[in-house]
Order: sequence, then C-alpha cells, then structure tokens
Amino acid sequence: MKELFFNTINTTKQSEIRELFAPFDCDVKFLDFNITEILSHDIREVILAKSLAAFEKHQVPVIVEHGALEIDFFNKFPGALSKPMWNLMGAKICNLIPKGESRKAKVVSAVCYCDGKKRFPFFAETKGVISFEAKGCYGFQFDPIFIPEGSTVTYAEMSQTDKLKYSQATKAYEQLQKYLKLVKKQSI
Repeated sequence: MKELFFNTINTTKQSEIRELFAPFDCDVKFLDFNITEILSHDIREVILAKSLAAFEKHQVPVIVEHGALEIDFFNKFPGALSKPMWNLMGAKICNLIPKGESRKAKVVSAVCYCDGKKRFPFFAETKGVISFEAKGCYGFQFDPIFIPEGSTVTYAEMSQTDKLKYSQATKAYEQLQKYLKLVKKQSI
C-alpha cells in the first residue's frame, strides 16, 4: 500500500481528499504545517513554492493544493490571492460586480507533488458565475458565492459528494492519481 502525505490544515480539504482517494489502495496521511504562502496572483508560482516549503519541512514526498478564483469583471483577480481577499471581504465580493456586468468566473486548482528532487504540478478548472448573494454553509472560502456551470446552486449549497462532481480539485487530483499510477482497491 502506497503512503501519500498531504500538507493541509484545512479540515474540509482533508475530508474531500479522503473521499477522492478512498477508492484507491493507498494510505492517506495529513501533515499539519501551516505554510506561509507567497503573495502572487500566479497560481503556478504559489503552488511550486508551497510544495517546496512543505517538502523542506517534512522531508517526505508531499502533496499540496492551492485554489484560485478568477473573476472576469476583475480581470481574473483575485486569482491565487483568493484566500486573503475572501478573509477580508467575504460575501461582499458579490456586491462589487455592477448590475448588468458579466458575473462569469472560474475556479482553478493546482495540486503539486514534490519528491524532493522535482515538483510535479497539475492544474484544472471549473467555469461558472459569481452568485448575487452568498448561499449555503458547506465548504470554505468562496464556496458560498461560486455557482459552477451546469448547476443552479453554489458549492456551499451542495453536499461534499455533489461538489466533488463539479470540482476543479477533483480534476487536478485525477491527474495526480494517474501520474502516481494508483490502483483501485479490489472488491470483495
């Protein structure tokens, strides 16, 4: 059984990772180092720095994740700076887009595996819109204001399993699972 080490202190992310990796013959472990993230709009820069910091701290091959909310009206801002923007503004972001303007957005997830010699980043996105108001209580950060294409509700209004059907993180982790050549558990 392959051991996989994920560095995240976010319990919601941990729950999502457990669900996404449950079908595979692997042992998921969480490391709780609070990484100081670099300030950059570029998700690639952030995920590469984050994975190296996690590896240097733990000295084991490690996986990290970072999300970015790109809002068309704001020229793709906040991007990889979504967490600090959400922490400062929260649902007020909905009110910053004037009536009649595009509410299109996309969420990008970056997942990076760092083995100490090389970093392997994987990226995926989900298109959608910014809601007119925050709705729902599940999830974290901008989940209450993002409605993915094909849905009429925000991520925060969905169960975890339903959210993962749309999730950009699911798509990025699927790329990682293929890269790591994970094997599905045998049915009994």
